[in-house]
Amino acid sequence: MSEAFGRQGPDYILTPEQIAQFHRDGYVTLHGVLSEEELAPLEVEFGRFIRGEVPGMGKDFCDMSGPYDRKFEDFSLVNAVLPRRYEPALQGNLYEQRAASIARQLLGDTATLDYDQFLAKRPAKPDAVFTMHQDLGYWPTGTPEPLTATCSLALDDADAENGCLKVVPGSQKQGLRPHRPLMGDDRSKSHILSVTLTDSDEVVELPLRRGDITVHDELIVHGSGGNASLDRWRRTYIVAFRSKACVDFERSIGFTHSHNDAITWETHLGALTA
Repeated sequence: MSEAFGRQGPDYILTPEQIAQFHRDGYVTLHGVLSEEELAPLEVEFGRFIRGEVPGMGKDFCDMSGPYDRKFEDFSLVNAVLPRRYEPALQGNLYEQRAASIARQLLGDTATLDYDQFLAKRPAKPDAVFTMHQDLGYWPTGTPEPLTATCSLALDDADAENGCLKVVPGSQKQGLRPHRPLMGDDRSKSHILSVTLTDSDEVVELPLRRGDITVHDELIVHGSGGNASLDRWRRTYIVAFRSKACVDFERSIGFTHSHNDAITWETHLGALTA
């Protein structure tokens, strides 16, 4: 019976228990979504972006833990947003197909790819931190059908040492919390936003093996620590899905998740902090 679940060609079939966990806890961990052979071509493209070899990205290539004008050699948390826009050959790859299959099972048949992202924490970079936050804190509020399935593929084994994902299970049920920029009100110094944890928040680490993914929704409180390993990267390939109605609304107001967008976190600050 178990053979009916997991990798099935371009699909990845979830168990009823995995679907229930996502809606109950705000996340689910899925093992072996891609094999070693299937990871290989993705790593080639990932490497081009993370080495800074893809031209014309503007602010979409940056250090998430520092200012936009930080020199590339000083990056700690290398960030390439919307790689499929800058390299169309990525569009429709096997990971996208399997993630789309997962998203349809979690969100319904209208699940649409909203954005993609490459993230890489360099070794020995303790400042490569994502403070605890909710993804909706970075996005316009008031969108229709905002439920999100953000799929994060591990290209390296991830654990506490190199900064694996941490979540507060069930926190998505408490709504959107106030967010603040990590480095004061000036987000040019750091793009990171953060929320304050409460005494009742229980933080759980989600270690992964290479080829595993986590899937989380837009309101779960989550983050990750820096990379304390002296020789291991933590590379992550993200594809996020939302309903077609939600994606269509975002695009209608000029929001594409690009750092080059005119619609930014600051433009909907009032909605976040009200």
